[in-house]
Amino acid sequence: MDWDNRIYREVFSYLKDRAPDLFFVLTQSGEVVETNAYAEHVAGPQVVGKKFQDLIIDFTGQFDLIAATRDPAKEHLYNIGDPVELPQSYYFTFKKIADHVMVFGRLDVEEIAGTRKEILILNQDLNNLTRELHKKNAVLRRVNQELEAANEKILELTRTDPLTQLANRRYFDERITEMVSLAKRRSQPLSIIMTDLDRFKHVNDTFGHDAGDRVLAGYAQLMKQMVRTEDLVARFGGEEFMILLPHTDSGQAFALAERIRERLSQEDVIGNNHIVTASFGISQLRQDETIPDFIKRADRALYQAKESGRNRTALAA
Repeated sequence: MDWDNRIYREVFSYLKDRAPDLFFVLTQSGEVVETNAYAEHVAGPQVVGKKFQDLIIDFTGQFDLIAATRDPAKEHLYNIGDPVELPQSYYFTFKKIADHVMVFGRLDVEEIAGTRKEILILNQDLNNLTRELHKKNAVLRRVNQELEAANEKILELTRTDPLTQLANRRYFDERITEMVSLAKRRSQPLSIIMTDLDRFKHVNDTFGHDAGDRVLAGYAQLMKQMVRTEDLVARFGGEEFMILLPHTDSGQAFALAERIRERLSQEDVIGNNHIVTASFGISQLRQDETIPDFIKRADRALYQAKESGRNRTALAA
């Protein structure tokens, strides 16, 4: 008998402290008077004193403790859990002993397995969606890069003269406004060279407009090769060009214009040994003058160079 009592105590101690199953002792009215550690872990602390019916999630609302004890072998499926975690499903059996009811609950492992499978499937779907998202993001980045490149190209086209590939009049107007403002604010020299091809109409009339286009394009490339990176060469209109020269006084601008003039007279820009020349007018920005006046003085100097025999450079007064 002592041996039986010892076994009983060991079994009850295991069931109470370490068994991975739910265990409750209820009164006939369903109030919990005893439970084990695992049940407190699942159902939450302070289970004793609560109604068992309040611990379970009875979707049918038809839980009947007396009816459940009639067949101790029959399992009843209910959800149970604390408010912090998602409830889990357990199979419960009910056994009436004297004036109490013993309740055992085993975890629904099939539900866990199914849930794990669903989680694996969801994870796989999520991974697939993530990969697709990365692909779409890569495509979007490429499209954005192409769009940026296209926008830059469009912007460049709106600023560029198609024949000479120089800045056009519109872009020249934007840049001269910026450069004049900066030069005045910092009291730095700024000069412009206005240049015009000599007897250009004669070239068109004698050799054709294709030859005239070659002259314009060739002269444009020559000027671009001979200026600095910070300088701006623009087609101002027809056979007339402008060179904006920041940090440059009129003397330095005159020297550059002379180098360009001499170089052009040595080039065979048409390809038939016909010599093409140009004339130049130069002005240096005055602190109190407007942009139109700045340009007008260069234009008057160019007119002076033309009137003096062409193929020469004149400084504005």
